Amino acid sequence: MVISSEGIVLRQRKIANNRRMIVLFTKRYGKLSAGTSINEKSKSRSALALRPFTYADYNIFKGREIYNIDSAQVNKSFYSIGEDIDRFLTASICIEYLDKVLAEGEPMPLLFDLTLEFLQSVSQAGKNAETLLLAYLFKTLKMLGVAPELSCCVNCGKRLEEFDKDKFKSFSVTSGGIICDDCAKEEKTDTNALIYRPSFDIIAVYVYFDSKPLKTFEKIDLKPEVSKEVRAILAEYIERYLGADVLGQGIGPEV
Repeated sequence: MVISSEGIVLRQRKIANNRRMIVLFTKRYGKLSAGTSINEKSKSRSALALRPFTYADYNIFKGREIYNIDSAQVNKSFYSIGEDIDRFLTASICIEYLDKVLAEGEPMPLLFDLTLEFLQSVSQAGKNAETLLLAYLFKTLKMLGVAPELSCCVNCGKRLEEFDKDKFKSFSVTSGGIICDDCAKEEKTDTNALIYRPSFDIIAVYVYFDSKPLKTFEKIDLKPEVSKEVRAILAEYIERYLGADVLGQGIGPEV
């Protein structure tokens, strides 16, 4: 049986008999691991589709327990990503993230489209694509079913208008969202609690991430100190709820 789908290469490795194992994120079938005998170093159209940051159509033979890529046709090669170290590192984090959080064989077409949009934006972004990456990662949380609660205190349900307007809001990685001061004090009694007290309006930043298309962030950068805090919170959140450590260690939570 031969199946066809658009796809993006997440990872590849050499196996026996001059073959390669390719991990694809396909639009129709989700994440798939497929072998292939196509020589990546050749100049054929199929060979180009095995390279990183390439969007292509794949014809895949599906056996009882294995997949094999028979042929492929490149739709878009984001070659400019590899020409700049910042773009390359940013796009690599995205691909590593998907490889870690996606389950085999579960279609996620909206996430696929978002990833394609992300690669397009990275290829055209300025030197600092950090904000673009953070916006992409935040947008994926809703698609993966682990979006944080931002409309009220995640613990007691207190509405935002009841929060102290003169104070920045606390974010609890442990509870999964915004928490009021009373709940933050109570939660701190747990030595394993992860509570951040950002020096900015975290709700405004996350709502902006959620409401704007990724193209918006091609030339927009958060202030370095804000970006550092957002990255640290997302790193802890993604590791806790998706089990993926892709952003590394940032600043620690509020003590």
